[in-house]
Amino acid sequence: MAKLASPQGAIRAVLISQVLLGAALVFLDLRGSPGEAAPGMFAPPAQGPSVRPYRPDLRPGEPGAPAMRPMPERLEFVAADGSIDISGQIAPGDADRFAAWLEQNRPEASRVTLDSSGGSVSDALAIGRTIRGAGYATEVQDGAVCMSACPYLLAAGTERRVAPGGVVGVHQHYFGKNTMLPTFMAVNDLQRGQAGVMDYLTEMGVDLRLMSYAMRTPPDEINVLDAGLMRELSLTTAPNA
Repeated sequence: MAKLASPQGAIRAVLISQVLLGAALVFLDLRGSPGEAAPGMFAPPAQGPSVRPYRPDLRPGEPGAPAMRPMPERLEFVAADGSIDISGQIAPGDADRFAAWLEQNRPEASRVTLDSSGGSVSDALAIGRTIRGAGYATEVQDGAVCMSACPYLLAAGTERRVAPGGVVGVHQHYFGKNTMLPTFMAVNDLQRGQAGVMDYLTEMGVDLRLMSYAMRTPPDEINVLDAGLMRELSLTTAPNA
């Protein structure tokens, strides 16, 4: 595996990406193209077999297999066998739904299992803080996925495990196709959002270099992380089974 950049290098890459994004926004603003999609403004995508197309509404099949299964439009919570199973897309408002579900059901659980294609970043961070506050471990089991914003839930576990057949992937945050915001407001919102994610990863004890893998991959693709890299970045803490 190639040598990883230092934490300072990761932060520098994040800052450079914000400058490039701001320049692209200014360029499009001057051209009078408010309808241009934000993903088209990002740097060239990551390359290699770890990068795959991303569909938030579907669980991907195994490499080379066409079969896919639908992903629920919002998170579903199920308590079973000492665990809380969380599955589906992370929809706006799911953080409040999860807190209310915990309060109502008070499950006797020590871990959270994840099967999610991601979604709302702000809800993912809030759910993650609830998971950490409750002292749960997190796990991505064989055949499950944890992509986009879902790795922030994985990061929240007091112990974090990904089974060999689990898929964890990251990419750029997606902020909408046509915000119509003035350029300086769009850049400010993006930078605040990225700063909030960096603060969260630091709080959870995850290496900020995770951000560089996310930010080099466009929103319509997903960068799948291998087991060694996840351990290196402290995204996982427990040995894989």
